Amino acid sequence: MNYYIVALFDEETYQVISPIQRNMSKKFRANRNSPMPFVLLTTVEKPNLDKLYPVVDKIVNSYKSFRINASDSVYLFEPTKSVNLKIEDKGYIKRLSRCLLDQLELSGFAANNFGDNFISLANVSYIPKDSKKQEVKLNFPEIYFKDNYIKLRIKSIEIWKLPTVKKNVPLKSYILRDF
Repeated sequence: MNYYIVALFDEETYQVISPIQRNMSKKFRANRNSPMPFVLLTTVEKPNLDKLYPVVDKIVNSYKSFRINASDSVYLFEPTKSVNLKIEDKGYIKRLSRCLLDQLELSGFAANNFGDNFISLANVSYIPKDSKKQEVKLNFPEIYFKDNYIKLRIKSIEIWKLPTVKKNVPLKSYILRDF
């Protein structure tokens, strides 16, 4: 069984993302019961949870809450069958993802990473062939002012069993420190 280490947002960020999520769910005919938006950091295959928690705790304790830049392009991702919002792949989110992957592999866990980080907005049952390579530009002038990025705040890191259900109960939650 795969376990997922995900980054979650604060309440203000969810209010910014929710109109985008609703709009993209309608456009791509995604499931209405999609989970709240999250950033997938890494996946771990069949871990011993008693050994996993201290490793993740040691890494996450050194981080404060931070911001990421989300672009205005949305795409379909076949391995996770989801509609995703692109994020700028630099800064704390990239460092945290890489650090988690390296430390988990050094500790003997089978960890995987998808390369680019993204915000998962909605789950789709299937992906049509014509829309696999298609990127959609968002039209939200009230959210995207001058540039094509919005700033979103990451507040916590959680370990999930399945990221596809709406009422996801985290196995372990790590709240990042405020600055």
